[in-house]
Amino acid sequence: MVSHATEAERQAAQGYEELFVPALFGAWVPHVLKAAGVSRGAVVLDVACGTGVLARNARDIVGRSGRVTGLDPAAGMLAVAQELQPGITWIQATAEDTGLPADSFDSVATQFGLMFFQDRAAALGEVFRVLHPGGHLGLAVWDTLDRNPVYARVAMLLDDMVGPEAGNAVRVPFALGDAQGVIAELAATGLSDISVETPTEQARFPSIRSLVEAELRGWLPLFHIHLDEPSIERVLTAAEDQLADVAEPSGEAVFPTSAHVFSARRPG
Repeated sequence: MVSHATEAERQAAQGYEELFVPALFGAWVPHVLKAAGVSRGAVVLDVACGTGVLARNARDIVGRSGRVTGLDPAAGMLAVAQELQPGITWIQATAEDTGLPADSFDSVATQFGLMFFQDRAAALGEVFRVLHPGGHLGLAVWDTLDRNPVYARVAMLLDDMVGPEAGNAVRVPFALGDAQGVIAELAATGLSDISVETPTEQARFPSIRSLVEAELRGWLPLFHIHLDEPSIERVLTAAEDQLADVAEPSGEAVFPTSAHVFSARRPG
């Protein structure tokens, strides 16, 4: 069951879907689905699904003989996900306590969610529990901030113009850049056959303004940081100057991003 989303929650999620998904997150979906071994007919769980880009792509792969469930604690994210694809089962729950039956999924995927879980050990234990023996996990986390330098620069810009709370909100997603540390957490859960790749994908925003606007309108509100319009305009104007070297002749902001993609299996 999904609780009612407020208008503010829905708007924040819509901003996330419109600004972040096509420019940043969509490119990583094939990596995670491959790591999770998603195939036709599979039963798949997307943990921390957000507005559902990975779940939607998984549904295309599994076809009518498979089944996809998306799970997220945020009502606004799920409201947008449901609007975009009502053919997927959307569940409001935390990664630490999914409420789903044991041994019930062939594949579990989580894309850029692990760093936000309140109790990572409990969440990974829940992944182990709901996977079939022999089932696969595909998991992505961002590499370190120094390997994603454009976001380091955005964080510093927000430190200066909004405050450290805003800058640190941009830094949060890069907290698990130590791949060996994540491997140790996966192994401690009992998962086996753990491997990691660290590919690079191009982020492609329509402009520098849209890159930073995605943070201001689609990300900071998730941390309850809401700026008025004059403040947003001041930050965007400064960003166009400070990040001018990121812009292509077309005006697009195009830059490499780095992430770790892990594959693991429940023994059985």
